[in-house]
Amino acid sequence: MVAFGLPTPFGAPDPMAAEPVVAVRGEVQPPSGARIRVLDERLHPETVLWRVKGVLVLSPEDLWAVRCADLDDESGIALGDAVLRRLEGDKAPMVAAVERLPVEQQARATRLLGLVRCEVCPPVETRLRLLLLQAGVPEASHYAAPIPREGRAGIWPDLQWESVRVAVEVDGPHHAADTQHESDIRRNRTTKDHGWTQVVVSSREVMRQPRDVVRWVGGELRAAGLRW
Repeated sequence: MVAFGLPTPFGAPDPMAAEPVVAVRGEVQPPSGARIRVLDERLHPETVLWRVKGVLVLSPEDLWAVRCADLDDESGIALGDAVLRRLEGDKAPMVAAVERLPVEQQARATRLLGLVRCEVCPPVETRLRLLLLQAGVPEASHYAAPIPREGRAGIWPDLQWESVRVAVEVDGPHHAADTQHESDIRRNRTTKDHGWTQVVVSSREVMRQPRDVVRWVGGELRAAGLRW
């Protein structure tokens, strides 16, 4: 994940603190040595490998598929969101990677892939999206789509329900900076000028007050006329 610049999901161990894992193709004799853990199952012969700074590593899609076996659902989906974004929305490589997994691992990876979305990248946005789905809130119609839809875009809210024109933004710690605060004021004004209701929650609230965040967002959606 570090090599590809992918975010580490909340439920995943620190990649820099974990033991090195060596993965080999089916026809290669695995190495052995201290502080090296070799995967029990050898990789499928058609597994895609990338060369990063001279080292062969799993492709992003195969990395995600293999990690699905030891990540919780949210973490597997969050990593999938990041990988699909890197693949520019093309799910075909991820589908192929799932088909290369051992049969007993394919059903779960397929289920998680069905919940992966291209436009959602930071794990905190994935968490909010899944919290709302688990609460029965209809899925957002758009993620990070431009507003207005035509002409010069002014904003790209994280989650959007176009039928009721409600947009949700997840603001991280950097939004406390003065320059960012001024940008946020302009963002909120632009959203309102285009007839949308803007709901802003902080990443800290998503992590520490998930029930409150679901209630706040759900309340705004109901007030705007969304029913479920």
